[in-house]
Amino acid sequence: MSAVPQRLAWPALALAAALAARPAAALAAPGEALPNPELPTLEGGKATLLSTRGEVSVFVFARPGQDHSARTLREMAGCVSDVREKPVRWVVVMSASSPPAEVRAAMAEAGLALPVLLDAGDALYDRLGVRLHPVVGIADRAGRLAAMMPYQAVNYCAAVRARVRFLLGEIDEAALAQALAPPRADMPGATPAAVAGRDVALGRRQLEHGLPEKALASARNALSKDPASAPAHALAAQALAALGRCPEALPEIEAALKADPKDAGALAARGACPP
Repeated sequence: MSAVPQRLAWPALALAAALAARPAAALAAPGEALPNPELPTLEGGKATLLSTRGEVSVFVFARPGQDHSARTLREMAGCVSDVREKPVRWVVVMSASSPPAEVRAAMAEAGLALPVLLDAGDALYDRLGVRLHPVVGIADRAGRLAAMMPYQAVNYCAAVRARVRFLLGEIDEAALAQALAPPRADMPGATPAAVAGRDVALGRRQLEHGLPEKALASARNALSKDPASAPAHALAAQALAALGRCPEALPEIEAALKADPKDAGALAARGACPP
């Protein structure tokens, strides 16, 4: 394996020192203040990960020669165009070990003219707990993490755009939840309880994977179909507790325990958010 060029080694060491306070394996959590390292760019300059002008920041982790990354870069080209006149800053992050010619080819194929930051030693990738490419990260105007969005084959750009619009104050939380989990056609004869149960099952998986906002959206979808569902109220409570929104979690806990006093999820949420 070839050595990382010296011009990339010092930024990597500086980034590693700046990020040492958190274990590399930990997944960055929504609401966390992100570091803003200055990294070398593909064209030889330097650029920061996040905006320094109070804009919403979108950063796309990708790699050349990978199908999902290529699709994501093409989709993000459309997203960039959609919000071009808004206070949003976009960058692409690729490993400094990627051959520059391949990186340029990937960007050109996607029609994406954005700064490409070179992550020496994958230090930033490790710091944010990213496991697979591609991932789209979004930070609010204050540099706090809003979401880390793994690849999705359908409506990836739409989901990213909705989060950006939410951070810009253009849509409310209900509209964001609808955009992240659009209504789906149910099988003929499906009961509301059965459909809500599928949403709850999805939400539990999302919660297990450290995606409380998506879990909350799934819980709300379930409650829209079955408002008395104890598991759905419990899921909403657990997601809100994970997001640190205990005042909102308490009525969900009460609703779940009223329907089922032994609901394990509601009891767990009450432990995290005592009355």
